[in-house]
Amino acid sequence: MRRALTAIVVLAAAGVMAPAAAAYAVAAGGGIVAGGGIVAGGGIVADGEIVAGGGPSLGSFGTRLVDVPVSEEHNPRGLRYIIDYLPTGTVIHRRIMVINQEKAEARFTVYPDAASIVGGNFVGDAGQTHSELTSWITVRHPVVTLKAGASALDMITIKVPPGATRGEHYGVIWVQQAARVPTGQGVGITEVSRVGIRIYLAVGQGGAPPTAFSITSVSAKRDSSGRPVLMAHVNNTGGRAVDLTGQVRLTGGPGGTAAGPFLEQQVLTLAPGQSGNVVFALSPRLPSGPWHAKITLVSGFTTRVISSSIQFGGTSFWSHWPTLLLIGGLICCGVLVIIFVMLRRRRLA
Repeated sequence: MRRALTAIVVLAAAGVMAPAAAAYAVAAGGGIVAGGGIVAGGGIVADGEIVAGGGPSLGSFGTRLVDVPVSEEHNPRGLRYIIDYLPTGTVIHRRIMVINQEKAEARFTVYPDAASIVGGNFVGDAGQTHSELTSWITVRHPVVTLKAGASALDMITIKVPPGATRGEHYGVIWVQQAARVPTGQGVGITEVSRVGIRIYLAVGQGGAPPTAFSITSVSAKRDSSGRPVLMAHVNNTGGRAVDLTGQVRLTGGPGGTAAGPFLEQQVLTLAPGQSGNVVFALSPRLPSGPWHAKITLVSGFTTRVISSSIQFGGTSFWSHWPTLLLIGGLICCGVLVIIFVMLRRRRLA
C-alpha cells in the first residue's frame, strides 16, 4: 500500500538539506539534554533535530526526520516524530538524516528500540529492547560512518503484519555513538551517547482514532520558595497519545493588572486514558490575586481553552506592596516630625 509523503526539507544547490522545523539541544555524556523529549537511561533528549555532545571522547551529532505523511505536514508533532495510523498488512518508509558535527570521522549505529509513556514522559529503552513494534522495523543502514561535518540519509521501514495488535504502539529510532575511554588504571569505560526520533504508530481498521483531551481542573498555589505555580489537570480522552504544550494569561488582577503569557515548564505526554498536570511557574512578583486565568493547551491540531478565577495561597512581598508603601510613608513622616521637634527645641535652648 503506497502512502502520499512530503519531504520536510529544502534541497539546496550544494546538496545540503535544511529542515522546515528543528529544535536544538546539547548533551553532556548521555545526561540531561534540553528540550524534554525522550527519556532514556536517566537522560532526556530534545525533539526534532537533536544534537548530542558526549564526553571527552564523544563529539556532537544529531538526527532529524525527513519524510512525513501529507496529512501531517502542517502538524508540529508530525514534523518531529514518526506518527501514523495504519491498517494491518501496510508497509511504510521514512527517511531520517544522520548528521556528524564532529571534526573527525565518526561511526554511528542506528536501531529501533521499545518505548512507553510513563509519568508524563515518553520513555525510550536503552539497549535494543524488543517489542511488538520493533519486530516490524528494519533499518537500511544499521551502521553509518560519516566524515567530519557530513550527513547521510537512512531509510526506516515499518511493515505491519496481518496479525498485529490493534491500538497505539510506541518506539524510538536511536542514533548511537560509543567510545572506549581508558581510566588510567588498566580499566576501560565505554561511553555511550544517543539521540532519537519518537514513533507513535496506531494500528486498526477504518478511520483513525480521535485525538482528544479535556482540562478537568485548575489549581494555584505557591511553592516552597514563594513562587506562584498554576496547574492544569488534563485527561487524555481520545484514542491517540498527546504531547501537551501551552500558555496561561492572567487578567483582572489587583488594580486591574495583567500578566503573561507564561509557558509550560515541561511538555506533558499522555497515552490514551492517562492523566497528568501541565505546570506553569509564574513570576515571583505576582500578587496573590484574585486573578482571571485563561489557559490554552495544544497537541498537534487539537486545542483546548479553559478560563478560571484563581488566587495564589500564601503571601509574598509584592502582594502587600500598597500596605507596605503606606507603612513606609508613615514611618518617614514620623521621622521627619521627630527631627523637626528636636531642631525646634535646640533653637529654643
